[in-house]
Amino acid sequence: MRKFMTLAMIGLLAACKPTAEKAPVDADPVAPPVPVAKADGPNAATTAVSLDGEGLRFIDKTSGKTSLLAFGVPRAQAETALANVAGREDDRSTNAECGAGMMEFTRYDAMTLNFQDGKFAGWFLGNEPGADSYSTMNGIAVGTTRAKAKESVTIIDVDDSTLGEEFSIGTGDRVIGGMFAAPGDAATIDALFAGANCFFR
Repeated sequence: MRKFMTLAMIGLLAACKPTAEKAPVDADPVAPPVPVAKADGPNAATTAVSLDGEGLRFIDKTSGKTSLLAFGVPRAQAETALANVAGREDDRSTNAECGAGMMEFTRYDAMTLNFQDGKFAGWFLGNEPGADSYSTMNGIAVGTTRAKAKESVTIIDVDDSTLGEEFSIGTGDRVIGGMFAAPGDAATIDALFAGANCFFR
């Protein structure tokens, strides 16, 4: 009898326990928030960073004077220069299997600095938060359409590229590469890069 009463009490307690609420079947999943670019370095208010085929060019917003952070400078110098504008780096990484040889990387929001043998070797700007902080001296940036870019530069398409709609602008040592998001004049630039990069072609 006692065993029967115990089982009955367990059954009653289970029946009284509230069931977990189920989300409606048609409820939309909540998208994670997009991270906001920092751009909080000590010189962010007074200095702009321009994309250059020879490195990165720093521009005094008041005087307009520029100074080139050239490929080949020590890693610490390059990291300090960009951190003074972009803020602290997001992460560092290494890839030993790059087509150009082993490379190390330091990322600041959308901008990644590339290093080989401890020297600044290249940069890559992706279509991510913070990309709008960078452009070339003639205004080419991530998000610029092909039609708009053609007004100020000559675009050379890279035929049969494994990277997609690849192109280049500039000549000699000042070449900047890039990728459009799609074919056609309305397509926007999805990435820009210069120097040595970790591409697998």
